[in-house]
Amino acid sequence: MDQPQVRPGIVHEGPTRPRVLVFFHNAAQGNLAIQILTGLGVPNDRLGVTPPEGIEGGQGMILSIACPETLRKRAESACRSLGGQIHRISS
Repeated sequence: MDQPQVRPGIVHEGPTRPRVLVFFHNAAQGNLAIQILTGLGVPNDRLGVTPPEGIEGGQGMILSIACPETLRKRAESACRSLGGQIHRISS
């Protein structure tokens, strides 16, 4: 196997986006929320997922959603309509 190449240069962080954390009691609801959020325009690479295996009790799902401010209210509304509990919003 070849060694990965490291290229010199400065890594610039992108603009910080508000992050919405949502807990779903059922992982199926969380999976549906992911599909709806990507349909709304939330970039798929900006979704953080904690599956049931990573949660104490082995049930549910946590989504960490980094979305532009223009989509934040729509993302929250979509998650609430699926039974998600919004726990923290940070900038």
